[in-house]
Amino acid sequence: MAQHTAAAGQETAVSWDGIPVAPGDHLCALYRGPTERDELVRPFLADGLRAGHICLLLAAPDDATSFRETLAAHETPSGDGPSGRLQIKVPQDGYLEDGAFDGDRMLRRMADWSAEMFHGHDGDMARLTADMSWAGPLLRPAFIRGLIRYEMRVAPWLGSYPQVGVCMYDLEVFGGDLIVPLVKAHAKIWVGGRLVENPYHLVG
Repeated sequence: MAQHTAAAGQETAVSWDGIPVAPGDHLCALYRGPTERDELVRPFLADGLRAGHICLLLAAPDDATSFRETLAAHETPSGDGPSGRLQIKVPQDGYLEDGAFDGDRMLRRMADWSAEMFHGHDGDMARLTADMSWAGPLLRPAFIRGLIRYEMRVAPWLGSYPQVGVCMYDLEVFGGDLIVPLVKAHAKIWVGGRLVENPYHLVG
C-alpha cells in the first residue's frame, strides 16, 4: 500500500491525554470505567474535529449515540454525510458484521476506509478510537486468540497513512487472560496517566 503523507503546512499535531503522539502510532489505553473512558475520548476527538482531522469512533451502540451527541458541537461544516469528519461505527459494522468476530475482514474494511478517506476525500490526518468493552461477553480462548492476532496486525495498516489509533480496554471488564497477551500487541501503552514504550511488543 502506498504511503500517504500530510500536505505541507497542514496541522498534524496530535496528543492523547495531553501527551504528544505521532502519526502511525498504535496505542493501547487501559482505563477503569466509562467515566475515565469518556474523559479520554471526548477531548481526543473534539480536538481532532476542531483541527479538521477525520475522526472515527468504534463503540457499542449505546455509547456511540452518547458520543455522537456530545461531539456534534465540534463537527466542521465538511462533516455532513457518511464521509464526514466525525464517523461513528458499532461492532456490527465490522468486527461482528455477520455475528462472529473476523479480524481479517475488519482489517480489510479499515484499509478500504483509509484509502477512501485519504484518496477520495483528501484527508490529511485521522484519529481512530476503538472502545472494546463490547467484547467482554465474548471472551473465550478462541476469541482471545483471534483478537490478539488482529491487534498485532493493526500497526502496519495505521502506518500506511497519517493516522493515530487508540484501542481502549476497560480493566473493570477485562482480566489478565486478555490484558497480558494484549499488551504485547501494542508498541505503546497508556495507563494511569502515563504513556510508556512497551519493551515486550511483538510484531505480528
